[in-house]
Amino acid sequence: MLQAASTMHASIKILLLPALLLSACKDDDAPDDGSTGSTETTAGETDATGDTAETDTDGTPAGRSYWADVAPIYFERCVTCHQPGGIAPFALDNYADAAAWAPASAAAVAERTMPPWLVTDDGSCGDFRGSRALAAEEIDTIVAWAAEGAAEGEPREDLEVPALPNLDADLALQTPEFSPEIVGGPLAEFDEYRCFLVDPAIDHDMFLTGYQVTPGNAALVHHLLAMPVDPDEIVEGGQTNAMRMQALDDESPDRDGWPCFSMAGEGVQAEGLPVTWAPGMGAVEYPAGTGVRIAAGRKIVIQLHYNLHDPTLAGQSDSTKLELRLAEEVEREGFFDLIDLFIDTLFDEQPASLEPGKASTLYSYSVPIGEHYLPGEGQVEVYGIFPHMHERGRKWSARLIDGDDTQCIGDVRSWDFDWQLYYFYEQPKIVRPGTRLEVTCDFDTRGATEPITPGWGTQNEMCLAGLYVVP
Repeated sequence: MLQAASTMHASIKILLLPALLLSACKDDDAPDDGSTGSTETTAGETDATGDTAETDTDGTPAGRSYWADVAPIYFERCVTCHQPGGIAPFALDNYADAAAWAPASAAAVAERTMPPWLVTDDGSCGDFRGSRALAAEEIDTIVAWAAEGAAEGEPREDLEVPALPNLDADLALQTPEFSPEIVGGPLAEFDEYRCFLVDPAIDHDMFLTGYQVTPGNAALVHHLLAMPVDPDEIVEGGQTNAMRMQALDDESPDRDGWPCFSMAGEGVQAEGLPVTWAPGMGAVEYPAGTGVRIAAGRKIVIQLHYNLHDPTLAGQSDSTKLELRLAEEVEREGFFDLIDLFIDTLFDEQPASLEPGKASTLYSYSVPIGEHYLPGEGQVEVYGIFPHMHERGRKWSARLIDGDDTQCIGDVRSWDFDWQLYYFYEQPKIVRPGTRLEVTCDFDTRGATEPITPGWGTQNEMCLAGLYVVP
């Protein structure tokens, strides 16, 4: 779907991609007396929740302490977000805040909802670069520390708060101040997808190697896509891309941009999709030595998915910043491919749907990708994956099947709509001629009384596999 010159499915070529989704570091409510995991204690000192913790004979808390045992884990794995100015709602870089949030933090790490890292990362299904996943012993340490009373221990000054994530960008693009409206229809019931044209003023071929997005109104913005467009390319009907975009824009002269469920808009031909962002993603850096070409003279179409399910957002506006890191050249040129045969059925006479009222209902598909990427002999490498479903998702998995060999390339055992990340491998996966991609999505349709259809709104569903492919 992503590379205009070699799209896997004609229907995917014209289908916009998705309600790619949601929220920055999880906006948990403040902990209360009833929110803890384990609160077993014995006679001794009083902990942060009012329970008592076991003590040694000299009166000092026994077991783990924040500074000796927990802070080294937090500073390495959590404080990038959980610090003043970070995207998390509270800090963990000091004892007072960490103790106040100890029960909630222990529960979150025990359930593996924090740190946000959805893919299985124990070596059974790929090894991933920059993993946030905690080891079992780290989880045990945090849980035990909270249960024992969240002792402080001897303060130390050798732990450094990591710098806030920031991309050293070369180019910043901004969308206009825009007030979205609910115009999505039955496939996006509370949504608006709007495209805006910006000019990066690139006069020679460059390579995108990373990006970051800063929404002006994070509550409104549910995803951002950005795609290069050749304004002079002739598209269907004999128009140029520039003429087609202008015609779309002219349909709503009192509002900036144009509606665009279809990539850059109906009839507009984009050259790939190098930027896909959802809140919580942070700065995205492509694997070293790789990048996506942005050709000279190309314009950039930025598609924003706004969601107004919360009625208090009506009338609010947003202006979002997209920052790009560019290189003059890279060792290997890559591209992104987004594959979703579930949403592809919207083009069928009878689209697929999910049975309502089920705790678990599966949708699977298998598609040949070896020949798609490899018209001749040779092989390509998959450097990363992007799992995507909506709010009813439970589990997601993907495999590469090469003859009798099946290789797991992504396994999400507990889907979280609020955390959708790119996962880049330590070592890329090989795709040879004949290789197939098999994807399985597991959904929870309880509470629904009608079949759940594929679609772009967050109340519809998707079963998408994004791949970062390097020939």
